[in-house]
Amino acid sequence: MNLRQCWQVIAQSFKAVYDRIGIVMLTNLLWFAVGFGPLLIVMYVPLPPAVTYLGILLTVLTLGGAAAAVNYVMARIVDKEEVEIRDFKAGLQKFFWRGAALAVIALLGAVVLFVDLAFSITHSNRFVQMASGIWIWAIIFWYAVQQFVFPFLVQQDIGIRKVLKRSALLVLDNPLGSAFMVVISLVVLALCIVLAAPILLFVTCLLALLQNFAFKQLMLKYEEADQEVEAEVNAS
Repeated sequence: MNLRQCWQVIAQSFKAVYDRIGIVMLTNLLWFAVGFGPLLIVMYVPLPPAVTYLGILLTVLTLGGAAAAVNYVMARIVDKEEVEIRDFKAGLQKFFWRGAALAVIALLGAVVLFVDLAFSITHSNRFVQMASGIWIWAIIFWYAVQQFVFPFLVQQDIGIRKVLKRSALLVLDNPLGSAFMVVISLVVLALCIVLAAPILLFVTCLLALLQNFAFKQLMLKYEEADQEVEAEVNAS
């Protein structure tokens, strides 16, 4: 994916938000309600400490499942299909548990990598400290992989292992496109944190649109390669 295609992904994503502003806002509100539902309950309802901790843990699952549902709806927008708010429910029913599992894996992977980085930085051995760069690159790579796990999940409807494998291979084979997604996603998150309101109204849907448009753009070359191979086979 070249720079022109990166710009096209940004333009297409913001145009989709503008054209489908109603469904985007409603979908994002549903993501917030479903994803943060357990956390909001334990924060505002007096409950035993054990139930409170359980609610916090459940929030990881609900955020992952809700993110999968958001990507399902946004992928339909990317494909220029008719979208209704009930599509969020359909995505939730179809992809909730796989989305929840991907969220848990993403969190555990990040925790492991940050612990390894902290261990390296604070180690007394100078060589181990110098090796901290490896963990920094590993964290960046892991974050890049997360940009494509939900597009692979909802667009190809595959298992968790294949999602992670294909996402990792896509990142390795497309360094510029992957770097673009890392940067643009961090910029969007930073702006939403500063502005606050977009977190509730736009952020997840906008990120899902960016990820799914980028996914479509990156996958074009593989589809063209498959068509060329098929044409050569038919010709022979």
